[in-house]
Amino acid sequence: MEYALYLGCNIPLKKPQLEVAFREVASIMGMTFKEMDGASCCPDPVATQSLSVDTWMTIAARNLAIAEKMGLDIMTICSGCYETLKTTQVLLEEDENQLKKVNSVLSKIGYEYKGTVKVYNFVEVFSQDDMLEKIKSLIKRSLEGLNIAIHYGCHLVRPSKIMRFDHPEKPTKMDAIVEAMGAKSVPFAAKLECCGFCARLQEEIGFKLVEEKMTELKGLEVDVDALITVCPACTDQYDRKERTISRKTGKELDIPIIYLAELMAIAFGVDETKLGLNTRAVKPNKLMEKLKA
Repeated sequence: MEYALYLGCNIPLKKPQLEVAFREVASIMGMTFKEMDGASCCPDPVATQSLSVDTWMTIAARNLAIAEKMGLDIMTICSGCYETLKTTQVLLEEDENQLKKVNSVLSKIGYEYKGTVKVYNFVEVFSQDDMLEKIKSLIKRSLEGLNIAIHYGCHLVRPSKIMRFDHPEKPTKMDAIVEAMGAKSVPFAAKLECCGFCARLQEEIGFKLVEEKMTELKGLEVDVDALITVCPACTDQYDRKERTISRKTGKELDIPIIYLAELMAIAFGVDETKLGLNTRAVKPNKLMEKLKA
């Protein structure tokens, strides 16, 4: 269970607490990693691909080639990085001409991608049956009594013909991990809606998407204790805009946004001071008080 750990840009630079939580959880679960020295931005699956598919794929192939030299498959902890790297892996397996085109550029800087590396997201690995049983065995603080809403986002399970580890319209893998820790996954209509992070040129779209999802969650018959994400951009989008929308509209939107590895770290009994949960705009104080009670 050793992987080349690909951190991407967003988490190390903007959300290092998410990396801390993941490393704590992975260590408890007995997983080991090697750092990908020299790895670059994945690059971004929306902006860079929109400008040049060839550039996007070549940069991604360079990252794949680094892991290939290490002799390890890649573990990602960001949904955007996962989509970029796995899409490149799959497309270059299927298109020999594109692989030659990419390698003709990489050869100028001393790299070659041979197509022997696989790309995984931690949700994909942690949701396997044996890993779910392991998670259950490692619980120090049961999450029983918590009502958890889950946000899959756009990049984790789609495009489905490439990701191929969960149902694109009815995904269950994150739900299985959350419920293995004793919490209840709450059904809601907007579960698969985009967070709106990439609508930065028309930011009102992003505000609208956040407002609709969080308003629905506040209107459910049960009190939702947290919204769980696996993408740093989604985490930031909901956390920051939830507070802004509350000020603008007068709505009491106060559901904390928790990265999945952070929730696992809480369940595994990791010291809360290591997790930096109070760096969020919406503090998870109610959630932690409920657990202590």
